[in-house]
Formats: sequence, structure tokens, C-alpha cells
Amino acid sequence: MTRSRYFFNSSVIRQNLRQHGWIGIIYTLGLLFSLPLQLFMRSYPGAEPQEIDTLFQVGGDLQMLFIISLPAAAGLFLFRYLQSRRASDLWHSLPLRREHLLTAHLASGLGLLLLPVWLTAAVTAMVTPMDGNMYIYQGTDIWNWCLAVSILTLFLFVFSIFVGICTGQTVIQGIIIYILLILPAALIEFVNHHLSMYLYGYPEWFGLSEDRLIWSPLLHLIVLGEEPFSTGELWTYSGLSLLFIVFSYILYRKRSVEKSGQAIAFTYFNPLFKAGVMLCAMLLAGTYFGAVKPHQAGWVLCSHLAGALLGYIAAEMVIRKTWQIMTRKVPLEFAVYGVLLGLLVYIPVSGLTGYEDRVPAAEHITGVYAGSNYRMYNDDSYNGFASSEVAKDSSGNRVPFAGGQQYIEAVRSLHQTLITVRPDYNIAPSEEYNRGGRMFTLAYRLDNGRMVVREYRIPAKGFEPEMKAVMENEDFKRAEYDVQALDAEIESFRLSYRERVVRITDPEDVREFKDILIREKLNMSYEDQNEGQLPIAYIQPIQKPADEEGGSGRVNASVTRNYEWLPSYKKLGNWMEEKGFAEKIRSTAKDVQSAEIIKDDYKGRISPGETYNLELHMSLARQQKLSVVTRDKKVIAGILEHQREYLGKNGMYAAKLEYTDGDTQYVSIDMEGLEPALKSLLP
Repeated sequence: MTRSRYFFNSSVIRQNLRQHGWIGIIYTLGLLFSLPLQLFMRSYPGAEPQEIDTLFQVGGDLQMLFIISLPAAAGLFLFRYLQSRRASDLWHSLPLRREHLLTAHLASGLGLLLLPVWLTAAVTAMVTPMDGNMYIYQGTDIWNWCLAVSILTLFLFVFSIFVGICTGQTVIQGIIIYILLILPAALIEFVNHHLSMYLYGYPEWFGLSEDRLIWSPLLHLIVLGEEPFSTGELWTYSGLSLLFIVFSYILYRKRSVEKSGQAIAFTYFNPLFKAGVMLCAMLLAGTYFGAVKPHQAGWVLCSHLAGALLGYIAAEMVIRKTWQIMTRKVPLEFAVYGVLLGLLVYIPVSGLTGYEDRVPAAEHITGVYAGSNYRMYNDDSYNGFASSEVAKDSSGNRVPFAGGQQYIEAVRSLHQTLITVRPDYNIAPSEEYNRGGRMFTLAYRLDNGRMVVREYRIPAKGFEPEMKAVMENEDFKRAEYDVQALDAEIESFRLSYRERVVRITDPEDVREFKDILIREKLNMSYEDQNEGQLPIAYIQPIQKPADEEGGSGRVNASVTRNYEWLPSYKKLGNWMEEKGFAEKIRSTAKDVQSAEIIKDDYKGRISPGETYNLELHMSLARQQKLSVVTRDKKVIAGILEHQREYLGKNGMYAAKLEYTDGDTQYVSIDMEGLEPALKSLLP
């Protein structure tokens, strides 16, 4: 009983409740306002109750505001005595051991913070069946909300205590709490930016962690309504809470009373603090200033050096609580930190790791992917991308890897050429990265279960043989154009262009159209994929609805991604004409009121940022009377047949098409077969 009385000293707890009870009151009122009360707040009269997946979707960001702030504030105020010399002397003069004091304060804080959470959950459960509740949820949702908020409240509170024991100033404690809650995700972001800038082929989005939220509870709390914490994350925060409690007891016993008022209470944390601040400053400065002149070694080196110097000065001023930090040992200490951190920053992007030149051996590759849709296949946030609904493979990956030996060799050959030539779009002529230039992801699945992923920006010129070998392979086209999604049961096709819509619903027509579309996609040549064709129409496959399990109703038909009907699809065009669909959807010369034509020779006379502002090119041509407006339907029909996306190249013909419905379109014109007619029109 004596030890129990000491560990849970009632006098200390009563004093904390009298002095800091307002924290519990505000937390209670805040949670009640942001959850139970919001259940009855109608967005508009007559609104129907809304079914939700989690109670974190109620009240917007109000819940997050109180969950983020109040637990940390409780740690700041309950342990503020540690940061004041007089208060610290008073509390530590009591006939209580330090672990007794810590236990009493810890129990007081948990009582002030957890009781409001449980009370809010109980009130939410009681008001669930009441009339006027605008949300539909289950009892398990209340339990999940209560459990998650309790664990997060516990974690933030004990983390605040741990930081308070390690620091000697309340302001520093508050700042460090939130910096450390964001730091892991921010540091990963800095490192990924650094590696992507200086490591050829490094895909920033694939980097150290594809999901930044798991590294920052603070960032995750902000989007908790859309992405609730998983069971594993809650277990992790529970374990971290226990770990911080244990460390708090150990460090509190060793903390000196004289450290009150100091920035860092333990001197052996000073090197870690300096190194951390310097590293973050180096990465931030190097990434920001390096992006301005990424290929000038002197500029990059100076930006990292300046960042390290500013970080060191800031850390020294915080630790010493003065701007007068210059001593004889400062230059030597800065040099030591600078060299060590410089090596830490340089080695990963140097040639020592072999990252940039690594191409997996063909015998170890079980599957390969090349294309621009790698992220879409793996990312659920790309809603409507048909392949996001396909089953994952044994590695949990949705990416359609191909195992054909010919395709593997073609991708490896492209990869080997890229790392040998290393085209740099920052210094190469901009026209090389015009239409036809691509951002490609190359991914290998190896026989040991590992993945090798690289990303390259490939210019339009100089890599035609390697790109042709890859892009004309059937495996590439199936993945790049999501052809496998057409293997699903299609109920109908919806074709649209501008204001026109055509539906293909007859089962036999649907089957024929699908087969022809798949063949056209798989038969596309390298030129077809790179000449900037403008679609005749956009195609939406409508999948057949399936019977709901356990019910008599049918789910709605689902719309997958859009496909394109391109001018090079001759068989599809012939089929559409035979069936009478083409004339209902295709734009003709009758739809165009006029066409203004120029020969584009103005690229060198305007700023690079205006290269694709074709109206500016038109305006310059009008000023020099080098443009012509025609209403000749034969010429307009030829333009519609040979129109392409604007290529931004000098010497090509361009046109501004004015449609009868008031719409305007700018296009380039393929000169083959049309150049004599266009030359005769232009002055």
C-alpha cells in the first residue's frame, strides 16, 4: 500500500487536476463538438443519412485539430516544472522519488486525456439510433474510433513527456515535438529529392518509401478520414508509447536539476542534434539551389556547404542560447561534421554503389515492365484505371510483368544504351524532348523476389532502334495501353467526341468492335505511337454488371479507362463506316467554319515558355501578313485528315480551326500530300 501511495500520490494528482483540469475539459468539449454534435449537423434540409466507413470522416478536420494539439499540450503543461529552476527545485524537494513523481504526473495526464475519449465514444454510441443522425455507421466503427484515438492520444502524450525530459525549455520542447513528428517523412522526402537529382535513373516516387504517411503520425492524422490507421500501425504506436515511457523513466532519473533552462538537457544529445540540423539544412539547400544549376559542380558543392554552415550556426545558437558562438574549436568541429556529413550525402550518389550502371542479368529476370503507367498500376488513387482492379500477383504487385525472352532482351538493350549515353534533358536541345520524347519506367522482377526499378526521360531522337524494339513488342502495348482490360465482359461501348455520342450495344457488334480494337492496339507501329495522332473519338468500354452476392439486385455497370480511335486504325475505321457509326461521330469539313493556316517559323523569335502558345505564333504571322484564312471544304477536309498534335517545330504548317459550334482547335499539319496545296494558299 505504501508503494502504491507513492507511485500514485493522491496529493500530486489532485494538484494536477486543479491546475491543469482545463486541458481535460477542453478535450472533452472539443471531441463532443467534433463528433457527436456533428452527427446532427445537417448540410441542407431534407438530406438523407450518409453511410460512412469510419467516424474520422465526421466533422472534417475538427477532430484532428484537438487530437493533434491537446495531448502534446498536456505534456507541455504537466511537465513544465522541469523547465523552470524554481519549480523544479520545489517539486524535487518533496519526499518523493523521481519515478513516483513521473508516475503521478503520467497518471494525471492519462486521466485528463483518455476519459474524454471514452466519454465521447459512449455518447456517440448512445445517440446512434436517434432521429436526426445524419450518418450511418456500426458499433465496430465506434470501437475502432475509440481504440485509434486512445492509442494516438497516449502516443502523443508520452512522446511529449519524453521530449520534455530531454529538453530544458518549454518553447524548445513544443517546437521539437512537432518537428520530430514530421521529421521522418520530411527526411525521406529530402533524401529522395537528393537521390533523384544526382543519381541517374533513380525514381523519386519509388524511393525509400512509397507511402510517406506511415513515417509521420502528424501527416497521417491530417488525412485520417481518407486513410485510417491500419492495425499494424496502431500496434506500432502502442509499442512506441511503451518504449517512450521506459526511456522517460530512465532519463528522468539521470536528468540534472541544473539543466532547467538549457535547450538540451543531456549533453550527449548535442552531437546528434547538430548533425541532424546540419543534414536537413544540407539536403534542403542542395536540393533547392541544385535544381537551379544542377550540372555545375561548384554551385552544387557551395549550396551544400552553405546549408551545412547555416545548420551548424543555428544548432550552436540554440544549444548555447546566444549568437556569440565563435570559439577556437568551432572551425575544427564544423570541419569534422562537414566532412562526415558530406561523405554521407555524397557516397550514395557516387559511382561507388554501382546503382546507375546496374542492369540485371537476363538469367535472373523472371518478368519485366517498360512504359509510363507503372505508378498507375500500383496506386489506388488513380481511380478508373482499369488495371487497378485486376488481381495482384504473388509479390502483391498489379504491374503486368512480361516474361518473354525477346522482350526482356529488348528492354535490357534499351536500358544498357541509356546508361551508356546518359541523355540529359537539362542540357540537350529542347526539341529533342518534343513529341516522341517519353518518361519511361523500367522495372525488373528478379528470381530472388527483389525488384529493380529505374525511370528515365528518353528524347525523341537518338534511341529509335532500341525504342522501336520495345514499343513494337506486343507485351509493351498490352501494358502501356491496358489492353488486358478489354478481356473483361463488355456490355457496350460509348464513343464520344466533342458534343457527339454513339453507343454500340448490339452483342455481336460489341464483340466485333472489341476484337478489332484489340488487334488495332496490338498492331500499332512505332511511328503510329509517336507521330502525335489526334483521336477521331474516345472509347469507353462499359463492363457487364455482376449479380451482387447474397442479394437479388445488380451492381451498376462500371466504366473503365478511355481508349482512342486513331486515324491509323484503318480496319476499325472501315468497320465503323460499314455499320454507319462513323458518320455519326467523326468530324467533317462541314463542322469547320474556317481554317487559318501559317507556316510556323517563329519559334526562335519567342521565349521558350511560349513555344507551345500557337495563338502567339498566329499573331506574329498575321502581323507580317503570312497567314491565310480559308473556307475551302476540300482544303479543310485535307487538314482534318492530316492533323496532328502541335509539334513545336519550325518549318511545319499549323492551323487554327474554327468550328461551327464556336469551338477552336490548334493543330499541326502533316505535310505529306498537302504541302503543294498549302504553299499555293500562303503568300
